[in-house]
Amino acid sequence: MTSIKFNEPYITDKEIEYIKDVFLERRFYGSGKYTHLCEEKICSITRSRNVLLTDSCTSALEIAALLLRDFSRRQEVIVPSYTFTSSASAFARAGFEIVFCEVNESDLMMDVEDVRAKITEDTVAIVPVHYGGLCADIERICELAKENNIFIVEDGAQAFGAYLGEKHLGTFGDFGCFSFHETKNVHCGLGGALVVNNQEFSEKARHIWERGTNRQEVLKGLADKYSWVEIGGSFYPSELQAAFLFAQLESIDENMSSRKQIYKAYQLGLADLRSLGKVWFPDIRDDYQTNYHAFFIIFDTELTTDNVRKFLLSKEVQAFIGYVPLHSSPVGLKMGNSPDSLPKTERIAKCILRLPLHNNMSASEAMRVCSIIGEYFDDK
Repeated sequence: MTSIKFNEPYITDKEIEYIKDVFLERRFYGSGKYTHLCEEKICSITRSRNVLLTDSCTSALEIAALLLRDFSRRQEVIVPSYTFTSSASAFARAGFEIVFCEVNESDLMMDVEDVRAKITEDTVAIVPVHYGGLCADIERICELAKENNIFIVEDGAQAFGAYLGEKHLGTFGDFGCFSFHETKNVHCGLGGALVVNNQEFSEKARHIWERGTNRQEVLKGLADKYSWVEIGGSFYPSELQAAFLFAQLESIDENMSSRKQIYKAYQLGLADLRSLGKVWFPDIRDDYQTNYHAFFIIFDTELTTDNVRKFLLSKEVQAFIGYVPLHSSPVGLKMGNSPDSLPKTERIAKCILRLPLHNNMSASEAMRVCSIIGEYFDDK
């Protein structure tokens, strides 16, 4: 029986061709031909005006943090505890106080009412995370931010290619951050992008991206001296990575069509277990177009979750739990949080199982995964 891996990186037939072209161009370090092509393509897909290609989603978040940081005062950002470390660490590195909030047990998205309760005069930004290619309640979050005159940094690491109505996720707030890590639908091994929706920050964002310099103005002849103008960093990828990514961006429609078949197979194959209350998975809003990044299921208890994971592994199927909540992680505890400060998140995080989903899978393999989960409950 063939094993089913949790993830296998997507590959088109164009990556090597474009990488060879980089060798012909003899421009390797970045901010060149393929960087610009990728930025143009991402602008087209997201319908954005201002995109900076980065070497990771972490870097995109770090640029956003630097854009909002006022080192003369105390500043807080509100982040869901159920997320990857970068959602919080990018802001912690810049000196922000991290305020963790609960997530909804139904969809693992930021609990808007808990966010509302935690806004203070020091709150500068809300960092909603679009987990698993699904959509946070971004409209209500935008209303809340507007009411309190605070910024929104959308962590769309898993949301590239997803739309709510006519708007791409990551374009509702002031900034949108995307990941092109090899575990994502579209990737270049390791990469990312920052979408700057608030044009007030567009020039400053590019300065930070250019290691804190005014290099772009010098290249355009708008300045005659190369100067240090912002606290910046080395945030963009090499042209080799950008060339790889451009091939992936060109094939995004084919990519998502393939993933959709697997996602739909999971929905169908687990429908009966869901109706019996054995498992839970969120529905997709009628006005939402997912990118089919992940399929996760939720069980009643941590014990069942772990037992199903082990049972799948015994049948050569890799499945993984989600995140350990950040508020109760070693770093979160050092920040002064306690495990019982977010009881809802603490409970639900132990009951989530991510199922394998990648383009090298077939819908029939997804149905096989569903059958194995059914077998587990048949034996109980």
